Amino acid sequence: MELTGLAAAQPSLLAARRGKLILVLLCSVAFLDFVDTTIVNVALPSMRLGLHMSVQNLQWIPSAYLLTYGGFMLLGGRAADLLGRRRVLVAGTSLFGLASIVGGLAGSSGVLIGARLAQGAGAAMMLPAALSILTTTFSRGGDRHKALGAWGGVAGLASAFGVLLGGVLTQGPGWRWVFFVNPPICLLVLGAAFWLISGERRHPQLASFDLRGAVLSTGGMLLLVYAIVRAPDVGWGAARTIAELTAAVALLAVFAINELRRANALLPLSIFRIKGLAAADITQVIATAGFISMFFFLTLYMQNVLHYSPIQTGFAYLPVASRTSFGPTCGRVPAPHVDLRGVGWERVPAPPIAPRGAPSSSKRE
Repeated sequence: MELTGLAAAQPSLLAARRGKLILVLLCSVAFLDFVDTTIVNVALPSMRLGLHMSVQNLQWIPSAYLLTYGGFMLLGGRAADLLGRRRVLVAGTSLFGLASIVGGLAGSSGVLIGARLAQGAGAAMMLPAALSILTTTFSRGGDRHKALGAWGGVAGLASAFGVLLGGVLTQGPGWRWVFFVNPPICLLVLGAAFWLISGERRHPQLASFDLRGAVLSTGGMLLLVYAIVRAPDVGWGAARTIAELTAAVALLAVFAINELRRANALLPLSIFRIKGLAAADITQVIATAGFISMFFFLTLYMQNVLHYSPIQTGFAYLPVASRTSFGPTCGRVPAPHVDLRGVGWERVPAPPIAPRGAPSSSKRE
């Protein structure tokens, strides 16, 4: 009862102007990261013509961003906790903005792909730092639910908005502006971060990061994708292809061994003992892989075969992107059940969700 009364007496940060500005800042970070997964798709045919790229190299424009984004995200979250959330957010945003400038000025496919790799690394620092700031800043139950709801909604809207914005920019000022649009937003994010978010001074030990695990996992995935992309030209049975695939599998195996032996593993493999988690992850990987592949091939088909303009291509994607963004919310697809018993989490039950308008009786953690 005392905890409940204390939580009820604590003022709502989200009701204050500062709290709303912090939420807008963090949602802007999420929007910027997620929109860059789709904004380049409509511009791919124009990039190919402008830089004289092959279809094989063109695949790296979306893939490079996603590989470093996903590969270093766990490390970005660990760095935010150990080094300070604002510090990592500022570093990631700076890297993201600089990489966007390099990508917009790129004169060759190699420079553009390198810029996308750097963009993904910056996003991998930005997103977990911003989410950590959100959950620690809005610790009050009602504020946290609203903040997370806004965060999820913005992330979903970004994919739908990205394809349309990419089409408008590509047909208007040119494909380079899908990159040049980012630096001004990054400057606003940096200024707001120093204004609204307090800094933290921490001195962690280097061993706590598991940098080896992050490098092994990302390097293994990059080499695996490179081998698969080059295999149609080199030959699936060629010694080079076999060597690259073998090396990729070896790197991923060493990554798994590293995670098993480390006390502070970046990805504790014990979490897969949670009932339903592995199946849910595999399902998500298959669905996401199919969706991203569809974006790549449909963009080339619509513009090269159907002769759609970039804007027409962006509008053609809207029903698919909107269904992806709002489908889980509007539809009746049940969420997969994940059993948390047996891993020590059953002692922290989730509070019941009260009906809309009813007073909340959940205790503050």
